[in-house]
Amino acid sequence: MLAGKIAVFRGVPYAAAPTGALRWKEPQSHKLRTGPQDATQFGAACPQDQGNPDWYRDVAKSFGDSGSEIAPLENISEDCLFLNVWTPKAEASAKLPVMVWIHGGSNVNGWAYEPNYLGHNLAANGVVMVSINYRLGALGFMAHPALNAENPGKISGHYGLMDQVAALQWVRDNIAAFGGDASNVTVFGESAGGGDIAALIDMESAKGLFARSIIESGSLGPRDRLNLSESEAVGVKLASALGAQNAEDMRKLDWRSWVDGRRKFVGDHYFAPIADGVNLRPLKAGANKVPLLIGSNRDEWRMYLPDDVTEAYRNALAEYGGNNQKTIDSNLTDSYPNMKTRADRMITAAEFMCPAAALATNASSHGHRSYLYYFTRARKHSDAILAYHGAEIPYAFDTADNWLPSEDTDRRLTSAMIRYWTNFAKSGDPNGMGLEHWPKIDHEKPAMFELGDEIAPMPTEALHICELLKGAEPPAGEAE
Repeated sequence: MLAGKIAVFRGVPYAAAPTGALRWKEPQSHKLRTGPQDATQFGAACPQDQGNPDWYRDVAKSFGDSGSEIAPLENISEDCLFLNVWTPKAEASAKLPVMVWIHGGSNVNGWAYEPNYLGHNLAANGVVMVSINYRLGALGFMAHPALNAENPGKISGHYGLMDQVAALQWVRDNIAAFGGDASNVTVFGESAGGGDIAALIDMESAKGLFARSIIESGSLGPRDRLNLSESEAVGVKLASALGAQNAEDMRKLDWRSWVDGRRKFVGDHYFAPIADGVNLRPLKAGANKVPLLIGSNRDEWRMYLPDDVTEAYRNALAEYGGNNQKTIDSNLTDSYPNMKTRADRMITAAEFMCPAAALATNASSHGHRSYLYYFTRARKHSDAILAYHGAEIPYAFDTADNWLPSEDTDRRLTSAMIRYWTNFAKSGDPNGMGLEHWPKIDHEKPAMFELGDEIAPMPTEALHICELLKGAEPPAGEAE
């Protein structure tokens, strides 16, 4: 189906429905279909609640909009392993760079065709854009002893990541027919999607399936990769609360039971990739050494801070500061007299900015091009959330919602970012004619690049807190 000069193929299956006996199994090939296919409708989103529509409404309200135009998610099914393709030239001879989007949503929410993820404007910049669904929450990331027993490797909990690998395999095998070059694939994603990409970089099963990676505000913090025993404990707690004692019981429950049960019984649990030592190790960027464009936003955590900001700051200082709390507190207090800003900077640094800088430096140290950004643009009327978590997405896709106010600065930043992103996908270098030069990382001297009111290299003073956090150790008597 054509959208302007861009051909769009919606709801393309890349694996069999993970239902019945295939629930909590490695994705299987779907049955080949013959004859003309309908690719005009998006496929169902994977099982989830209304977390993402609620999030968009909260953001819209922060800008003074009612959020009433944001519809609830209705098309939800366990038969959800679909992808979508936008291409400017659906011919095998085109051999265009490919960009594969992995959505965020804490690995419990989100879907491939959220309004900000539509790929027509990226495709108009000379790439084939693909967006994918993958299994979420307990159905995608839960480990459990009963599921371990079914697996020859005695390990469970990687179903969502396996789906992402299967989608990349589909791209490798089929994207030429849509004008794409299977040897020139860039994976890019935000938040949990970015964290999942860091996992794909580490996974042997993803080796050779992508040539470059872009991680936007990735979930890369110290709590964002669990070990197998921790994950199994959560799985046992959830399954037991739902009355399921074995794999057969677990598969008899409908998907709504698992979605509702997650929120009710383990609501504070983040379904992170599991560092089981086999499929995935502790974060170290191992199997797939590829060029990397990575960064974070200045005010990632501001929108999530509770009313009692002082307590949140003290808790964060205790959690991340270890035996360096006094020095960190002194530095933050001198730099940010406002307590809310101080709390935001502390958590944002520990969970997003510092891990991003570390991963960029790691890639550079192995001889791979690495580019580090710091997104600072706060749109008009954004005083409550500023450069919030996810704020960069409408710029990188050029898909700003109607309720997002846009000025000349926003339009200029959008034009620059969509070109930086697609240039990187084309060559591994974001730079191009008419753009401010973005220097690559020197692992011995990190370089940051500001994407905001200014688009330019910037001093690295913001990374000073990373050195303080790196030197922190847990207080005496606490386990690391």
